[in-house]
Amino acid sequence: MDNMTVTIPYKKFIVAFTGCGKRGKIMSSSSLWVMDKDYNGQEVVEFQNSWLFSPIIWDVLLDKYLRNEIQTPYGYKKSIVTDIRLHPVLNEKVNNCGCMPDRVCWELSNQQVFFTKDKHVVASAIRKFVHMNNNYDRTKDGRYPLKAENIVARFNAIADEIEKTDENVSPYFIFKNTSCDDNVENWFSKYDEETEESIDRSLKDVDKRVTEFVVIENSKIVNFIGNLDYFNITGK
Repeated sequence: MDNMTVTIPYKKFIVAFTGCGKRGKIMSSSSLWVMDKDYNGQEVVEFQNSWLFSPIIWDVLLDKYLRNEIQTPYGYKKSIVTDIRLHPVLNEKVNNCGCMPDRVCWELSNQQVFFTKDKHVVASAIRKFVHMNNNYDRTKDGRYPLKAENIVARFNAIADEIEKTDENVSPYFIFKNTSCDDNVENWFSKYDEETEESIDRSLKDVDKRVTEFVVIENSKIVNFIGNLDYFNITGK
């Protein structure tokens, strides 16, 4: 996520986790969404228990890059879910870290748009993230989240589903964090006051900055383009 980006509503999709129940409780889901060439979106895969991916990424990266900053005198560590002020600080750290797995997983967890042509790079980064970071975010009882079988299985399942995406049918994909908010759904539908019904629309029809396209070249993230700028640049 661009360090200068302040308009993307990341607070909404992070704070939404406070309404998803406690970690480990299957009270919500995350999902993989795709967009066609006309920027119409649809959900293609749902994953039960949204706590098993994005919040894990956030806590692991916080421990890796901001370990001292997240400690408290009360025996628990701060998290992005409970302290949203950590988000821009961690965003800058990750943007400058030079570690592709960390950067890819961070951007996925921020509901950014990826190009399906990069699906193998993204899937590989997800798998590498697990192996590279399985000694971070140690719990009080000495466990590490990225060594838990169910969490490792979830990361692998998401990577597998991303690799199944057909670039010719769906040139773009997005990981949606949780069913506890409708942020991504709102990119592709809006309320019609006259009919009092929801009507379909494409991301191109959205008149405010809601996400960024992640530009990858030679297996490296090289740029972010906000949705409004993307359509102005491409003319599509």
